[in-house]
Amino acid sequence: MKTVLFLLIFIGFGNAVFAMHEMDHRYTILGYVRNEQGDAKADIPVTIEHKGGQKQQTKTNPSGYYESLFHLHDGNLGDEMIVTVGSEIKTIVTVFDPKDKFADRKSQVDFGAKEKEQPLLYYVLGGGGVLLLCMAIYFSIIKKKKQSLKKEKRKK
Repeated sequence: MKTVLFLLIFIGFGNAVFAMHEMDHRYTILGYVRNEQGDAKADIPVTIEHKGGQKQQTKTNPSGYYESLFHLHDGNLGDEMIVTVGSEIKTIVTVFDPKDKFADRKSQVDFGAKEKEQPLLYYVLGGGGVLLLCMAIYFSIIKKKKQSLKKEKRKK
């Protein structure tokens, strides 16, 4: 009986739970928090306030990334939003095309230095290492298949 009741509740309210807002009512504030050297700062509180009274707090993940979803309408175009990390405060203005009901409506607000750029050698060696490993596995499989074919020919 409890299972049936749970399923009825889940089916009845499932859409309300999973579809927080219509696409054209969502506005996402996202960004990264890094230190002066460009390294990610994890678990840092980020507070975001909309002039209409909505206030949300989130924390950065291990990559220094944060994201927060607000329920805004077309009439909120140009509204100010205040993003605070520690003692640093940034004010942005919501920007989107009210006629576009399908595109993501969002703003990125980063704090700290830009992300450290990895040297080209890092990508070449990293990607090259993976490529070499894949080639080694591939050729070892081919070599084993050739050896098994030779053994089969000798038996005949």
